[in-house]
Amino acid sequence: MTVGMDTLRDWLDQGRPVTVLDVRPSDQHAEWAIPGSVHVDAYEALKANDPGALVGLRLPQDRPVVTVCGMGRTSAIAAQQLRDRGYEAFTLIGGMKGWSPAWNEAELSATRATLWVGS
Repeated sequence: MTVGMDTLRDWLDQGRPVTVLDVRPSDQHAEWAIPGSVHVDAYEALKANDPGALVGLRLPQDRPVVTVCGMGRTSAIAAQQLRDRGYEAFTLIGGMKGWSPAWNEAELSATRATLWVGS
C-alpha cells in the first residue's frame, strides 16, 4: 500500500491524524525531515530484511502510518512489518525524493511577465 506526496501533503495540511515514520539513518534525518515525523534509525536493519527492525516501536494504532526513507524501497519493508503487526501502514511513493516537490512548489502571480531572449 502506497501514498503519494500530494495525498500526504493534503492529510498534513488538513490536520488529519497520521503518523509519519522516518526510517532513514540519523544523519539523513537531521539534514531534512517531514515536520512532525517520528524518527527511528532502522534503515540498515530494514535493508537487511531483519524482521525485528521495528520491534519495540510503539505508534498510535488509531491512525494510518506513512513510512518514509530516501527513495521508498526500505520504507516499503517497514510498512509491511507494521501491517503484519496490525497497523494501517503505507509507504510514501519515492520517499524523501518523492516528497521534495512538496517543498519546492510556489505560487507565482502571472499578471505581468517579460521574457528576455538574446545573446
